Amino acid sequence: MLSSGLIEFLFYLLIPVVLVNFLQGQHTNDSSLARKKKFSRSDYIVYGSLVALAAAYFSVALFNPPPNVFKRIGASPRMHCHDLRERLAEYGRSNPEIIPSSGIPTLAMKNDRQFELLDYYMGSSYGSLDFLIDRFCTYDEDRDVYLKFGEDAFMHSISSSFGPRGMSPRVAMPNGGKSQGDFIAEFPDIGFLLHSVASQFFTYLPAFVLVGLVTTPFFVTEFAPSRVYVRPWGVITLAILFFADMYWLFTVPTQAKLRRSGLSTLWIVSPDSNDPVMFYADAAAYTRKLFLAVSLIAFLFMDYLTSSRQTDIQLLKKCIAEQTNALTYSKDHTVLETA
Repeated sequence: MLSSGLIEFLFYLLIPVVLVNFLQGQHTNDSSLARKKKFSRSDYIVYGSLVALAAAYFSVALFNPPPNVFKRIGASPRMHCHDLRERLAEYGRSNPEIIPSSGIPTLAMKNDRQFELLDYYMGSSYGSLDFLIDRFCTYDEDRDVYLKFGEDAFMHSISSSFGPRGMSPRVAMPNGGKSQGDFIAEFPDIGFLLHSVASQFFTYLPAFVLVGLVTTPFFVTEFAPSRVYVRPWGVITLAILFFADMYWLFTVPTQAKLRRSGLSTLWIVSPDSNDPVMFYADAAAYTRKLFLAVSLIAFLFMDYLTSSRQTDIQLLKKCIAEQTNALTYSKDHTVLETA
């Protein structure tokens, strides 16, 4: 679980701590009355909610990785079909509960038109894994698409249903030229992109909702009178992460093309020391949740440091209100006017 990339990422987490200590040192002589006020129930709700959501992102990233058939059966994406089927058979022998009651069909049985292939694929966990292996052995470009977009997008997109893909199998060119699959892979199916964009949006949605909710006037307290004015910073931070994520999704090529382009690494963290270029979908999902968690913690410190200070407009309104009250008391002869 602890990889060199994760250790490097944890060092980056120290940056907000150092920044907070520096800012606190710069304002130790601040005599603002707001800093001397205690937390209210709303303040505890705001900071507790931010910490809880950040902890949820951390826990999901660490303990609930996205499914991956290659990691599940202990195989490399570069393995030949025979080796992949052998690894799948070994995994089935180690986990007999996933094997269908009718047994594992042979290739000849699958090719038989009388065989209920769709029922086999959908009827058991082993059948679903076998479906993926069959797809990878029939269409090589599906391996790259699967590794970039992930299993969830691959299984639920329009073009990766249990039916036929709608294209000819990849044919290797004898002279080393590009195959048909290379040209097809230039244009990823719109179903993969739509599902990935929707999935990533719903990953960011809880953070957007919470940041917007805790910065409403309802949560403005005596300790944090300027909490509403912190909202743009949180929204801008999350929006930058989201659009950067979308940029990577639409521009990073599949693993095979990434290798041919000469780019051997990406600025993403692998959850299990595997190559983040090869397992891009897993590494991107892991990095995405970690950055969301860090952003929420950074927003918490930003709210603590800035929202407790009154703005010039708030101070001016307070002075006008006190002056109005003083004039009112003077007119009621409750205040003695002195020269």
